Amino acid sequence: MSFQTVPAGQGLKWLTESVNLVLRNPGPFALMGVVVAVVSLVPLLGSLALAILGPALYGGIMYAAREQDGGGTADFKHLFQAFNEPGKLPKMLMLCLPGIAAGIVIGILAVIFLGGALLGAGITGATNSGGAVVGAGLGAGFLLFFVIALAIGVFAYALTFFATPRVMLDNIEPIPAMQESLKACLANIGAILVYVGILLLVAIVVMVVIGFVSPILAQLLLTIAFVPVVSVAMYRAWRDVFRGSVTQEIAPVDAPPPPAPPSPPPSFEA
Repeated sequence: MSFQTVPAGQGLKWLTESVNLVLRNPGPFALMGVVVAVVSLVPLLGSLALAILGPALYGGIMYAAREQDGGGTADFKHLFQAFNEPGKLPKMLMLCLPGIAAGIVIGILAVIFLGGALLGAGITGATNSGGAVVGAGLGAGFLLFFVIALAIGVFAYALTFFATPRVMLDNIEPIPAMQESLKACLANIGAILVYVGILLLVAIVVMVVIGFVSPILAQLLLTIAFVPVVSVAMYRAWRDVFRGSVTQEIAPVDAPPPPAPPSPPPSFEA
């Protein structure tokens, strides 16, 4: 399915539209963020659960955004929409694969780079070489690891950025949706960079300001606010880039049925 290329400034518009939509009915979206935040605080298991179930939950928030945007009302139950639609959950779970694969690869690379750095430091120490050489080698190794890990993370993110709303809202199969998402992200790299850059800037400011008081509180507030805003922004990006693939406006599920057509007037024969 075709997609559109939008100006870089649309990245900011996705976020402002997301905030406006969330503020129209903040209660359900805040509760959705609270659920994700509480799960994320569970040591180890929470991160694992979000890595697997995250796409399904974020897709539920996008579903709620579409309901709100279409004239209906977002509801907390929409968070679990992928679990309730027949056949939807397996498709959404497949979208966790890029993130999990990226995490595994980055973990392996971390072991390789760390092991190589420690081995090099040991050899240097055994040969009584200067500490400056060791420091330079470690710095270069960590810089290279950071660049490679960042590239892997960005690639995994691009695979799912548009794929999540496409699978959830357009019912596209996961593999074609991920391929399509990567192409759409490359075609709209300017808007994506603006979008991600603003999110990172806001996250840094919040962590610096609130992190001095309590890092856990800062993480909790960031998750509660960012999860719905980011998910709704991805929905707005999908509407913006793939609106040509949406053939008709989908009515909210809770909307009342349309009124029956009026009956014809009675006819009188002479």
